[in-house]
Amino acid sequence: MSVAAIWSSHTEINQNYSELIGDLRKSDPVHLNMFGDLVVMDYGNVKKILSDPGNFRNFDFAERFKIVSAIADNDPGLLQFGESLSHWLLFMNGEKHAEHRRFVNQKFYQADYEKITTESVNEIVATFAEQEEADLVEIARQFSFLMISKIIHLKKSDYDFIQKFSYVITLIFEKTLSINKLRECADMSGHFHSYLSETFDRHESHVTNSLLLEMREIMGSGRASQLIGTWEFLVNAATETTTLLLTRSIATLIENRDKKVDWNTHQDCAIAVEELIRYVSPVNWIPRQIKEDMEFAGLQLKKGRTVLLGLASANRDPAVFNNPDEFLPTRKPNPHIGFGFGIHHCLGARLSRFELQKFLPSFMAAFPDIRLHPSKSPQWDSKVFFRGYKSLPVLLQQARW
Repeated sequence: MSVAAIWSSHTEINQNYSELIGDLRKSDPVHLNMFGDLVVMDYGNVKKILSDPGNFRNFDFAERFKIVSAIADNDPGLLQFGESLSHWLLFMNGEKHAEHRRFVNQKFYQADYEKITTESVNEIVATFAEQEEADLVEIARQFSFLMISKIIHLKKSDYDFIQKFSYVITLIFEKTLSINKLRECADMSGHFHSYLSETFDRHESHVTNSLLLEMREIMGSGRASQLIGTWEFLVNAATETTTLLLTRSIATLIENRDKKVDWNTHQDCAIAVEELIRYVSPVNWIPRQIKEDMEFAGLQLKKGRTVLLGLASANRDPAVFNNPDEFLPTRKPNPHIGFGFGIHHCLGARLSRFELQKFLPSFMAAFPDIRLHPSKSPQWDSKVFFRGYKSLPVLLQQARW
């Protein structure tokens, strides 16, 4: 199978992806791909680049969209979208990133996550308690929405919009999008900005102790566009990444039913969750950009070129993990980089861990007989950076006779 296959979204590639990236990591762990990007797949070099933000900067999507806009007859929507992306923590660098992260951190983890998560888990279990079958992706999406809606006081009626927004906006990471697809992303971003502005107005009129309003007060009214860009990123991550991680984590537990986890023991639960994050690696690839001409691993790299870091591949590197393609719920130590590494380590990592540690014990206890649907096949999504299921039918419990 060719090197180019790792960028394919075909079902057979998705089903055998771990084997494919394992073969390529062994034969060609650092190489230039068909687009001229530097592709890094082994743990040591991926972590080395993540630890070097001076030479390998966060990807400049604002600059990318200036170019795309020029190609598209100076489309103002694409320019505005690029500007919005410059306010995503994911694409900030240096002191700008550090300062903005400090602003966000002042309030982001002050919400009562114990209460919010417990309520969300209980609602999901109650919603599906009487159902014999369901789509696991939909279960995960509903939970991720409940979490973010309770954190920043969204309305339940906003579910469809938030899901569509989160799904569409993530397409920006895909390498071969057409101008029309990029315009769709830009249009969805514009809708989100209007939506969040209306949400601010509603909170000012009806909601007390709003996290959104408190963050705006800390940052100052002059940073309103930055705040909206931040929540554009956070809502997307809290919805799309959580859905992918939760869906594939439960699928992993179903497929490894013989490997018991004592969910009632905090330490055992936490260790199993870390292994799920490593094994699933919800973000397959993360981009960086070369700051100046340089040499890396014997390759001459040009300023501005893209670097693609294979987090999923690094987390299966046998040089670091014994039996890396096996799910071992007692694996320790487990130095995975499922949430990245260094100064750009995922802002929501702590919350994501907490969600899994609360959701999985309750959900698996409520549905001990859950299994993949024997007659309804899963559908894989077309995304490559966020490789996962579009739908995953399951039987939640034994049929009632």
